[in-house]
Amino acid sequence: MRRRRTLIGMAALSVALATPVLAGTPVGASGDGGGGDGPSTYRITVENLTAGQPITPVVVAASDGDFRLFRRGHAASPGLRQLAENGGVPVLAAEAAASPGVDAVEVIGSAPIEPGALIEQLVVLPEESSRLSLAAMLVCTNDGFAGVSGLRLPENPGRVKTVYAEAFDAGTEVNTEAYADIVPPCDGMGGSGMSDPALVENGVVRHHAGIAGMADLNPAAHGWDGPVMKVTIEKVRIFEVTVSNLTDGQPLTPFVLATHREDHGIFREGHRASSGLQQLSENGGVPVLADELAGRHGVGTVVVIGSTPIAPADSTTSTVIVTDRNERVSLVGMLVCSNDGFAGIGGAELPEHIGESSTLSALAYDAGTEVNTEAYADIVPPCDGMGGSGMSDPALAENGVVRHHAGIVGAGDLDPSVHGWTGPVASVNITRVG
Repeated sequence: MRRRRTLIGMAALSVALATPVLAGTPVGASGDGGGGDGPSTYRITVENLTAGQPITPVVVAASDGDFRLFRRGHAASPGLRQLAENGGVPVLAAEAAASPGVDAVEVIGSAPIEPGALIEQLVVLPEESSRLSLAAMLVCTNDGFAGVSGLRLPENPGRVKTVYAEAFDAGTEVNTEAYADIVPPCDGMGGSGMSDPALVENGVVRHHAGIAGMADLNPAAHGWDGPVMKVTIEKVRIFEVTVSNLTDGQPLTPFVLATHREDHGIFREGHRASSGLQQLSENGGVPVLADELAGRHGVGTVVVIGSTPIAPADSTTSTVIVTDRNERVSLVGMLVCSNDGFAGIGGAELPEHIGESSTLSALAYDAGTEVNTEAYADIVPPCDGMGGSGMSDPALAENGVVRHHAGIVGAGDLDPSVHGWTGPVASVNITRVG
């Protein structure tokens, strides 16, 4: 009598996912992750390409040499057998972590990946890691798995590598295609999660022949045509950015941040403001400027720091994933109680190494696109709960050249002692964390 099987280790796996399984150099050592002298951060995206095959979380092993989780035509390891037959993700992960030549092991996901679904995860790998191997069980099979062996990692930030994982057969169990010999969650059915000695094969990894429809499995539902899993790997840099409002009475909009090549920043003093910068400076048009920058030549990553106005003496923090190689960053946010004023930092250098931090001062600029009437009717809310329509007034148009802001002079409704400032209007701290 066959014992019922279950997908083993999923409860233990959720705990194991709290920290990566490490081997060799500890993850988290200092370094830049982009210049070859420290750990590197990668964004790994896994997509299930099948129509009816759930797959387990993906075991990822990083190495700098010849280590592979599997090789076609070679015997499956005990850990790979446990993964392919019983969904033993933690078993294979632990085996790989103890293997010579393995730098680090990660598990992508914490639950089965359903057909058509995708997940993404950030992983930090040691400097010496140059190749990845990946494997995940095809749940509705006896001993099938999706895998990629010896994939070379992207070398530079912003580089993306996409591979398509084929279906393999671990060769450790006869393909009965019976629910009693397959782990849940295949159609909610499945056995005990214990390998059946009566079904043992020679254990040589080969390409999977597919679902033949011999028992409970249906080729139309559980089969596949071509690759079964898409894997995208992108080398990235991660920064924590904090914007602090230094004024006593000037709310600031969320800040638009853009990484860029030299001389391709958001603004330049003495040069004309772009239409997007005009919309931000006059009307608080944060999304307008962000959209404009996303399509601009020489600009890489564009994000918005914060989601609501930053009150005087308050701050907001966001994590920024930079997907390009640009080394410079610019940030701008509207001075809400002004006609067309903004706080700006232009073309500062990003911290190079993980753990490094820089604090920048944002000065007050005038977009030069609207006369400074300082009247509530020409200023957007939430300035003192007052404000106009958020539409630019053509009658107030200026030449549009960016310059340092002269400050609040009390020409209309604004009070210099309340809405004015002395020195920088915002402080921006940028720390590289990955």
